[in-house]
Amino acid sequence: MPLDEPGVGFGLQYNLLSSKANYRFPSSQKIKQSFEFNAARQALCIKNKWISLYIKSNCLGVSRLGIIVSKRVINKAVHRNATKRMIREAFRLSNLSNKAVDLVVFIRQNDPAKSKSYKALIELFAQV
Repeated sequence: MPLDEPGVGFGLQYNLLSSKANYRFPSSQKIKQSFEFNAARQALCIKNKWISLYIKSNCLGVSRLGIIVSKRVINKAVHRNATKRMIREAFRLSNLSNKAVDLVVFIRQNDPAKSKSYKALIELFAQV
């Protein structure tokens, strides 16, 4: 079937667009309750210049992530949300889904370039 026929190009384009992987951050991998954050923040802590990572084992069978980015550290909401997206992507790319741990990421200092703190976050996730 030639590509110049009506509807063929659109169908091919639609199939390519609909075949994208699902990169959503499911609710089962989120720490939501304040008592869960507090419990994780009293556990093991790994720090560097930009980030504190709190690690606590759980009995749920799935890793969960909690993110704390205060307005005092990053004052613009756009930058806070971009930082949260960066943390979620690093969590997704790390192979922590088979471990049953609660991770709370606390941003201590802003990195305007984001490259150094991203590399440091990947290294912290590798230590878990």
